[in-house]
Amino acid sequence: MSRPSLTTDPSKTAAPESIYRHCIPDFAAKALDDLYGNLHSSLATLNFIDLSDTSTYVKWTAESKSNNPESIFLFQKLGQSLRVVNEGMRLKKNEVNHFCEYVFANDETINRIDFHAVVPPQQHLSRPNLSWVCTEDIVVTLPNDEQHYLNQLGKATRKSIKKHLARAQRDLPNFHHSIQRGNQVSEEALMKIVGFNHSRMAGKEKLSALDTQTTERLLSIIRSHGIVGMVNSDTGMRAGTLACRFGDDVFSLITAHDPAYDAFGFGTLSRHLMIIHAIQTGAKRFHLLGGNMSSKRSALGVRETLEHLTVYRSPVAMLRDPMFTFQLATNAAKYHMHRWLEDQSAHSEHSGMARFIHSLRHSIRAWRRWTSLSKTPALTRGGQP
Repeated sequence: MSRPSLTTDPSKTAAPESIYRHCIPDFAAKALDDLYGNLHSSLATLNFIDLSDTSTYVKWTAESKSNNPESIFLFQKLGQSLRVVNEGMRLKKNEVNHFCEYVFANDETINRIDFHAVVPPQQHLSRPNLSWVCTEDIVVTLPNDEQHYLNQLGKATRKSIKKHLARAQRDLPNFHHSIQRGNQVSEEALMKIVGFNHSRMAGKEKLSALDTQTTERLLSIIRSHGIVGMVNSDTGMRAGTLACRFGDDVFSLITAHDPAYDAFGFGTLSRHLMIIHAIQTGAKRFHLLGGNMSSKRSALGVRETLEHLTVYRSPVAMLRDPMFTFQLATNAAKYHMHRWLEDQSAHSEHSGMARFIHSLRHSIRAWRRWTSLSKTPALTRGGQP
């Protein structure tokens, strides 16, 4: 929850830029959702990390008598560096320049400002800076109408969806798909979809990422911003998709189905019907999160890389920070290696090589999960559990 602010009424703010020290003003939650439309830049997600020492920068729009924020960054000071907490934004040159200039002018101890997992501006910034790829999102750019999307799908994908839909309508009495707002769906129904996820992972002899704590965080996001798709018949719910919407963007968090109904392709069908709903309700992008799996590619998901952007006070400050630069470069190299292994596993024509790469990827994932177990909540970054 947002903490008491130094100034809770933005209309009393005369300056074009403001910093609310060690607090998050009440208007920040809506402003973040409206400005950036991103799961990872919303307090619905950020409230799950420690925000106790977080400050807020706000730049107001230039229009006369307007009190709407033009940009808003939550940040934490770490020694001589400052880290922006909200992520996933498509940054504009001017907003980055204004923010950095304001920080450097008001705090002479800060030499470095970090933005993590963002789409940086394509234009040159006014201060020295470095950017390195750090993670990815698989994004479907949605057309204006359902038929246009269907026409873009591959022939095999269209045929598969049509076949599974026809079989469900033929073999399951009262088969239907419904979509409701997250706060209108019972916890029992939400937990049933989570249970499908656990069963699916158990069938693969894997442990679901949805432990008790992560599930509580997931359900909190679904209640505040969620949309829930459910595949039902007379025998009950058989599959579901838990997603959330921020502005023009829909983020798919979980798609899972009852393993007893594998033959109906309910996982793919549930996701497809949620994408169709997103198109019908005017969404522009459908996010499938990390992991460039074949099912995401067949849904027209395209890999979008996110970068860690570091802005320095001066070239001297950059030269004095070689270890941090090395760390970022190392992380970028790990990402590119993981991406290469993923692509090779997906496209390799040699079964032996494919099995070797799959085994290597599995070992790397196990090692990464073990080393990061106590660091990042499962829903703050990465692929669907």
